[in-house]
Amino acid sequence: MVASSVLALARHARRSGVDPTPVLRAVGLSEDRLEDPDERVPQPVYNRLFHLLAEARRDADFGLHFAETGDIDGFHVVGHLARRSRTLGEAFERVARYSRIVHDAGRVEVELSDAGLVVFPGCRGMLHEFPRQVAEYSAASVVVIARALTEKPLVPLEVGFRHPAPESTAEHRRIFGCAPRFGRPETSVVFERAVASQTIAGYEPGLVSLLELLASGMLEKLGEADDLMARVEQLVARRLEEGVPSLDDVADQLGVGKRVLQRRLQQSETTFQGLVESVRQRLAERYLENPSLSLHEIAFLLGYTDPSNFHRAFRRWFGATPAEVRARRSRTSG
Repeated sequence: MVASSVLALARHARRSGVDPTPVLRAVGLSEDRLEDPDERVPQPVYNRLFHLLAEARRDADFGLHFAETGDIDGFHVVGHLARRSRTLGEAFERVARYSRIVHDAGRVEVELSDAGLVVFPGCRGMLHEFPRQVAEYSAASVVVIARALTEKPLVPLEVGFRHPAPESTAEHRRIFGCAPRFGRPETSVVFERAVASQTIAGYEPGLVSLLELLASGMLEKLGEADDLMARVEQLVARRLEEGVPSLDDVADQLGVGKRVLQRRLQQSETTFQGLVESVRQRLAERYLENPSLSLHEIAFLLGYTDPSNFHRAFRRWFGATPAEVRARRSRTSG
């Protein structure tokens, strides 16, 4: 995640009455560090920061409210590219193409079909769906950006979230202009097909060409390192039910040197053990939502030969037992 986006989140919290300094410190960050334009923050750290700030603000709709304050130019070169595009469809295509400059969560994808203009705001290719606050911020940002670019009060045909419905959806309906659907296969925002042709007042073809050269260069610098970490996570996830693979084994499987992999892990402010732990935590959350899987089966899928070790790890991750979390989510979704 590019530091400027993380800094925007911290500043939103401050404007909302929450001092972000101790929360940033809790995840190993500071505002001074985030002022560095070349700084990047690992996505799990950003997700954790988002959650902690929402808790500190005691705002169940923190993500939605943060999106409302968003400025498209705050999305780095990607925002400038969107603002200078000819149509909204082209703007979203460029956001999808260069989204990795802004964040490392998952792929932003755009589909134009008979069903309409469908935007998947960074949720594809992930081991799990966004945490609720990040998912709602991302989806609401799509709508806020669309309205800002076209200068029209666009209302999506449908907004879908993977997570269960919260206790109140009043703010969702106010901001989106429609009632979102929860428990969907993917987080997505759907507009009428004709919305893709809506023109953008700031269209500047000459500037777009220059910005795309800049964005392409930035992607090239990010490319290999980010792709490597994604491949490591995917390999670990696939191998877990056979047992936790070793760093040497993963390096051999990916055809990279052990020292190269260790250096990339260090750059991402993690260790191989920390990466395995993160993958297990994400998969545990995903598997727990499948009622057909027993807790014993989930432990096995995560590579635990002793289920008691899984239970101890789960309590460390979520502050409760797997059975307690499953029961809580069942009541919420019901």
